[in-house]
Amino acid sequence: MEDRARVPGGLLYGWLFFAVFSLVFAGIFALLVAMARTPGVEDLLPLGRDYIYVALVGHVILAVVIWFLAFEGFLWTLTSTVHTGSDLYSPLAGWLSLGLSFTGTIFIVITAVFGLGYPELANYVPVLLHPLFYAGLGLIGVGMVICLLNTFVTVAGAVRRGKRLPTLTFGMTVAGICVLTAFVCFLLSGYFQIATGKGFFDFERFFWGGGHILQFANTTAMVTAWIYLSRTTLGEEPVGGWYARGLYLFYLLFVLPSPVIYFIHDTSTQSYKDSFTWLMQWGLGPSTAVFILCTTVVMFSYRGTGRRLPWTEPGFSSLLLSMAIFVLGGFIAVMIRGVNTIIPAHYHCVIGAVTIAFMGMFYEILPMVGRSLYLKRLAKIQPYLYTLGIVLFAVGLFIAGSHGVARKTYGAEQNLDSMAKFIGMSIMGVGGLVAILGGIAFVINALISLLRREG
Repeated sequence: MEDRARVPGGLLYGWLFFAVFSLVFAGIFALLVAMARTPGVEDLLPLGRDYIYVALVGHVILAVVIWFLAFEGFLWTLTSTVHTGSDLYSPLAGWLSLGLSFTGTIFIVITAVFGLGYPELANYVPVLLHPLFYAGLGLIGVGMVICLLNTFVTVAGAVRRGKRLPTLTFGMTVAGICVLTAFVCFLLSGYFQIATGKGFFDFERFFWGGGHILQFANTTAMVTAWIYLSRTTLGEEPVGGWYARGLYLFYLLFVLPSPVIYFIHDTSTQSYKDSFTWLMQWGLGPSTAVFILCTTVVMFSYRGTGRRLPWTEPGFSSLLLSMAIFVLGGFIAVMIRGVNTIIPAHYHCVIGAVTIAFMGMFYEILPMVGRSLYLKRLAKIQPYLYTLGIVLFAVGLFIAGSHGVARKTYGAEQNLDSMAKFIGMSIMGVGGLVAILGGIAFVINALISLLRREG
C-alpha cells in the first residue's frame, strides 16, 4: 500500500521539517511563560512583564495552531498519495502551499521574538496587533486552503478510478473538511462583525467559532494517528471499514451545520459562544471514546497471544499515553466551574494528547522520507518524559484553579495568598519545565534525524 515511488518528491519531508521547526520556537516561548507563573522564579526573568503576554501568544499560535496544521499538512499529503497509490494532483500547488505556510510562520516568529504589536489573548488563536502578524496568519490560511483543495482533488481522482479509500485517507479527508469549515466560520464571523457595524473588531468573537471547529480537525487527525500507530506497533487497526467511517462521519454531524450559527446568533451574544461550546462538548467525545475502547481491546488481544506489549517502542508508548491524557482531560473538563486555571488544565491535556500522537507517528514514518532516528534511546523515554510534564502541569493548574487562581494571570497578579494556590502553581511550574524538557528532547532528536543524511 505504501509505494515510495508515489511519494511526491521532498514534499513530505518539507511538511515534517516545517512541523518540527514550529516546535522550536513554541518551546522557547513556553519556557518563558512557565517561568512567569512559577512562584519565586518570575522575578528572575530579565524581560519585562508585558513581554510574557507576547510570549504566550507566540507559544499558543506555534504549538496549538501551526504545529498541528503543519503535521496535518504532512498527513493530508501522505494519505492522499501514498495510501491511495496516487500521484499528487498538483505538485506545484503542494509546494506553493508549503512555501506560503512556512513564510507566514516566519512572519509570526519575527513579530513575537521582537515583541511587535499589542498582545490580544483571544481563545484558540491569540494575536499580536501588528500588520506583520496579520500577514503571517493570512499566508498560513491561504497555504492551508491550497493544500486542502489539492488533497481533495487528489482523493477525488482516486475515487473516480475505483479506489476504495483506506481508513487513514478517509479520516484525514474528514479532518480536512473540518479545517475548511473552520475557515468558513472565520470568514462569516469577520463578515458579520463588519456588516453589523461593530465599534471595534473583536478577535475573541472572530476566532471563537472556527477555533472550536479546528479542535474537531485536530481530534480527527489524532485518532487517525492512533490507528496508524496501532497498525505499525501492534499489527492491527483498532477499527476499520464502515465502522471507522461511521465514527469519523459522526464528527461531521456537528461540524457541517456550524456555519449556520452565524445566521442565527449575533457574534456579540452569549448564545453564539454557547452554541459552539455545545457542539464541541457533545461532538468530540462519543466517537473518540469508541476509538479508545477499540484500541484498548487490540492491546489486550495482543497480550492474549502471549506477547508482551512493546513499552519501549516510542510509537506504542505515544499511542497509549496520548489516549491516557486525553481521557484525563475529559475528566477535568467535567469539573470546570467558572473561569480559572482548571480550564487550561483541561485543554493542555487534550492538546498534549494530540501532540504526543503526532510525535509518536513522526518516529514511525521517518524511514518514508529517507531518514532514520538518530537517538533511539532518547526516543524511548521522550514520550514518558513529556507526558509526565503535561500531567504535573495539569494537576498543578487543577489544584490552583480549585482554590480560585484565575487563568491568564502572571506574577503578583495570580494572588497566591494560600498554601494550596502556592503548591498548585509550583507543581504547575515543575510540570511545565518537565514537559518542555520532553519537547526539547523530541525537537533535538527530530531535527538531527531530519538533517542528517544516511551514510
